[in-house]
Amino acid sequence: MKQIIFAILFFPLYLSAQESGTISYLQTQKVNFTPRPGMPKEILDRIPKERKVNKTLVFNHSESIYKNSAIQPQENEDIDDERRQRFRRRMMGGRDNGESYKNLVSGQIIDKRDIMGKEFLVNDAIVDYQWKITGNKKQLLNYMVMEAQTVIDDTISISAWFTPQIPIQNGPSRYGGLPGLILEMDIDNGDNVIVATRVALGELDPSLTITEPKKGKTVTREEFNTIRREKMEERREQGGGRGAGRGFRSRGN
Repeated sequence: MKQIIFAILFFPLYLSAQESGTISYLQTQKVNFTPRPGMPKEILDRIPKERKVNKTLVFNHSESIYKNSAIQPQENEDIDDERRQRFRRRMMGGRDNGESYKNLVSGQIIDKRDIMGKEFLVNDAIVDYQWKITGNKKQLLNYMVMEAQTVIDDTISISAWFTPQIPIQNGPSRYGGLPGLILEMDIDNGDNVIVATRVALGELDPSLTITEPKKGKTVTREEFNTIRREKMEERREQGGGRGAGRGFRSRGN
């Protein structure tokens, strides 16, 4: 706590920050895929090395929603090669259309997730991450950001860069709890990297509403993880060795 107070005192611009706005992020997630023995090279060459998704955080002083942006990165491939594009989407398990809603007042987070066409609302409490501020600083999009680190599940290291110039204890996906909004994250040593590309502060456009998701089956985090594991097993058995199920591992956001 002393470190947090110390950090805030050395950022006078903290007092002039806005309490609402939108942050655009580019989320880059590595694809960890273990090929089956004897898998043809032409198949291996089609497997994407990473997934890029443009995300938007819409926030005010008490609520936020983190979801896909309207415009997504283009694949680095021939636009006419529809077969390859379909293969890539199948290997990646489809597009990431999840949303994360947070209510900072109630301490609630709702993750909207899709498993094989079925929608779920994962209801959970906002995690109180045990952040340690390192003292490292840098500039990002004309904001001074400071580094904080933590470890979750005893194995996954997280580095977050936050700015006290935006005094909202929030950030992308389920992350937050720092004395400033998080503009950059490195999760699990580069497996999942989230970097802000644009910051727009001030009164929100009426079209950018922050709405708690309602459509889907409400489950706990533990129930959702169990359902996901069961569906992955079911997909492997039905696929008979084809497509995405074999050897694919990717850290969630």
